[in-house]
Amino acid sequence: MSTAVTSDLTIKREDLNPCTVKLLVSCPTDAVTAGFDKAIRDLGKRISIPGFRKGMAPRKMVEEALNPQAVYETAAENIVRKAFDKALEQSELKPEGQPNVEISKFYRGGEPLEEGGTAEPTMEFTMTVPLPPVVELADYKGLEAQRPEIAVSDEEIDAQIEELRRRQGKKQEVTDRGVQEGDAAVINLKADGEEGDGRTFMVIAGQTFEGLDKALIGMNTDEVKSAKLDFPENFQHDAWKGTKQSVRILVKSVTAIQMPELDDAFAKGFEIENVAELRERVKEGITTAKDNMANEMVRDQLLDNLLGASTVHVADNTWQSVVMRRAEEMQQELAQRGATLEDHVKANGMTIEEFQRNLEGEALVNVKRAVVIQKIFNENDMKITDEDVAVHFRQILAENNVPANQVEDFSRQFGGQIREEIIFRAMATKVTALLLEHAKITTLKAGEAPKAAKPAKATKAKKDDGEEAPAKKPAKGTKKSEEK
Repeated sequence: MSTAVTSDLTIKREDLNPCTVKLLVSCPTDAVTAGFDKAIRDLGKRISIPGFRKGMAPRKMVEEALNPQAVYETAAENIVRKAFDKALEQSELKPEGQPNVEISKFYRGGEPLEEGGTAEPTMEFTMTVPLPPVVELADYKGLEAQRPEIAVSDEEIDAQIEELRRRQGKKQEVTDRGVQEGDAAVINLKADGEEGDGRTFMVIAGQTFEGLDKALIGMNTDEVKSAKLDFPENFQHDAWKGTKQSVRILVKSVTAIQMPELDDAFAKGFEIENVAELRERVKEGITTAKDNMANEMVRDQLLDNLLGASTVHVADNTWQSVVMRRAEEMQQELAQRGATLEDHVKANGMTIEEFQRNLEGEALVNVKRAVVIQKIFNENDMKITDEDVAVHFRQILAENNVPANQVEDFSRQFGGQIREEIIFRAMATKVTALLLEHAKITTLKAGEAPKAAKPAKATKAKKDDGEEAPAKKPAKGTKKSEEK
């Protein structure tokens, strides 16, 4: 730790890592006094003292009329604001993003101290200053990746066609019989000991999970049954994922679905000539989806392998802000599903501490990925065109199910965020295309898992119920903007 003393400030500097500097700033007594004087003048202009025009009352009377907390808060803001830029200038630092400021000591003067005596006018605060990333990029031409073999089974095609038939089926509420396989049922589940009215779900009998399917078959509308269920890990209510629960099952309604015959007439409803052509079209769709997933796997491998071979330092503030933002988003998403973060953590067999560490690890890797993407983008003088913007904007609209008549409102509400997301997606698309162009790709046999990427070099610093959901905000990507 180094110390610099000037006529204005005393600054102690500690380099936490190549991209994060911590400054302990001590302000002179006259600066503290001046900050309080200005606070009293500024706040005094807003109050009325009987017998005096605003701003013309004696200082003592003005100060007595002011809220002491407001005086201290305004004075602190005055002092820190004035010292902030000076501290950066004197330390010859150019931050990448906004430094974090924490006040460690603050006395107006005259306050009694625990150790005896009275305090002098004092202001000390720390500034954690994020600096630009430091990147030693490995050779990104000739990276290796494995791509899974693309195959589509008859069973997959059959399942997709059955889903198409179900969607085209005629629906009719059933009141004269129990639930049969293939029926759509609205059910309410309430765990033993749970407060409230339980949770309502719309399910297709025979397509939920073994215990629930078995319990539902034969149940009539308004019938209630108790059952002990082993909920799967992918169940939509986080608190029940992977758990065994004793629940009350209430069938609220049953709808039979009369599916159309699988014949050429059915195929023509999709502007396809016959069943054979329909099967081929479905196969093409599944192939395309699997192909896109495979491409994404390859891109992730290339980025992970590049990151593992490179050295990337990023400021603490950068990835910590991403952690906070992601935690807030998760809490909001879980709340919409009637769950809490504690429910989610418990359902995944973790402690809060383990969850926090995982979140921090993901944030650090994602931010480093973004830094690497931007560096390659800049090194190769890549540009983002109007067509790039249009393509990714349409993609965001589709992902968020934004109707045509709500595009303007959506853009106005999330304008800045959308622009940032579009820019990052366009950058990432162009960079990954470059990596793919020069990559060595091998095809994996069916069922063969890809080799794990080399871990990134350690550079961390010290230390349902059927209602239509409103259009959601764009999913947070790993944007360069998240580094600021």
